[in-house]
Amino acid sequence: MWWIFRSVRLVVGMLATCTTAVFATVLVQSLAGRKVGVLTANLGIIVFVIALSHLVYMTFNWQTLSHRTGNRGDALAAAARRMTFPPSFWSMVCASLGFASLLFVQAKPLRELGFGGVVGSAVALLCSYAMYPAFLAWAVPHESTVTEVGPSHAFWSRRFVPLSIAVIVASVALGVGLTRLDTDPSLLEYFKPHRPLRDGLEYVDRNGGSNPLTLVVAAADGRPLNHKDAYKQMWALQEALEQHKGVGTVVSLPLLVAEGRRRPLSFLFSTEHVLKALEEPKYGRVGRTFITPDRTQAAFYLRMSERDRTKPRLAVVNDLRAIVRRNGFKLVLAGGIYRLQGDLARLVASSLITGLFWLMLLFTIIASIVARSIRGAAAMIVSLSLVPLCMLGGVGLLRVPVDMISAPATNICIGMAIDSMVHLMFGVRRAARNGKQGWSAWVAGREEQWRGIVYSDVIIAAGFAIFVLSDFPPTQRFGLVVVFGTIIDILGNLFVLPLLGGARLARS
Repeated sequence: MWWIFRSVRLVVGMLATCTTAVFATVLVQSLAGRKVGVLTANLGIIVFVIALSHLVYMTFNWQTLSHRTGNRGDALAAAARRMTFPPSFWSMVCASLGFASLLFVQAKPLRELGFGGVVGSAVALLCSYAMYPAFLAWAVPHESTVTEVGPSHAFWSRRFVPLSIAVIVASVALGVGLTRLDTDPSLLEYFKPHRPLRDGLEYVDRNGGSNPLTLVVAAADGRPLNHKDAYKQMWALQEALEQHKGVGTVVSLPLLVAEGRRRPLSFLFSTEHVLKALEEPKYGRVGRTFITPDRTQAAFYLRMSERDRTKPRLAVVNDLRAIVRRNGFKLVLAGGIYRLQGDLARLVASSLITGLFWLMLLFTIIASIVARSIRGAAAMIVSLSLVPLCMLGGVGLLRVPVDMISAPATNICIGMAIDSMVHLMFGVRRAARNGKQGWSAWVAGREEQWRGIVYSDVIIAAGFAIFVLSDFPPTQRFGLVVVFGTIIDILGNLFVLPLLGGARLARS
């Protein structure tokens, strides 16, 4: 911020406003009884950059108005606030809707992030317009060497048809990667390579599996499992499970009984007698963890391998279910961390689809209100669609894991793209009110708002780039995906959107 604006007063005002927005959001979260979770831990940085986006646009509009009117002090600050508030309000609405779309998904951590995002978006707008205008009135407008040099009017008068077509074609090509999204990454992907924790986990995974899964089975005909025939069937099931490539180690009732049979003269006792002995305190009542008291259900404890897994976890569980069925048993229960991660991956995938669907539907309504023309609204929707196509498609082609933590990055980038679109559309509408029509209005709108669009995305990208310094790979991926999304935002808003929407605008 210092590099762009070169004003201590503005930097102090931005830091004070954004920090207040973060603390106020945390306070509201606490009063609402919401706890800090795996995703809401990053809510502070999200709210900070949302508030900062409002301030960047307001500051550039403040500089623009100072050149047009020559005003200073409170009058200039009030004019900048009035100029920026309408697009900021609609940006807040779109951002809130984007986060609200997460409230309808099944994954609870994503719902918690959705609630926090809605609160944070509203608080960021409130703090921005309640606090920051006072700092604008205190500061003296001047341009730094960073912002005073920019593209000429002739540059923005160009339509950039080849560049825009290239962006659209590249987005469609990257969209092929949507079919290759990895929403069920390996457990090893959550830890950095060549670190003690990752090395230890890989060693355990190579030697018997690292992810626990419990299968509870019963005889297909419902008979008890404490007789000789059932014991042989369970041995066959034990061997069949061990042969599956995704299974590392299996510990089950047949192994337990076989261990008990190693005692001298144990062959003289029935299987039921051995089971009762294993339920005694001197053996730690270990028998109770493998078979129910009525002897109708038995547990198989598996350690699943993560290193060479190529199928989703739920597909592997279905394979094991089929193995159980082929060996004369029925699967009563499949539980454990392995199954939990599989269900969570399924929820993340469905949350991506559901969240993007509702977000695009709600944005269609907002775009119609903001653009006030069918062509303008359609251009906004098409341009916005480039963001998920490029981001998720690129992630899929590069086989970057999409886990619960990195999945919301798409919603955040779409929110930033909407923010830039709304500010640009209001700039175009202002130009239309001043007598400019058609392409001239888009040229004037781009000239007025390009600094806010570019520098807002650059600052936001810098904020999320902090996550790259994390020791937690999912958080790193979250930051990198957002940084990549800001590049798509700039290209889509400054080049593709004007080309698609450059029709004659009615005065409004």
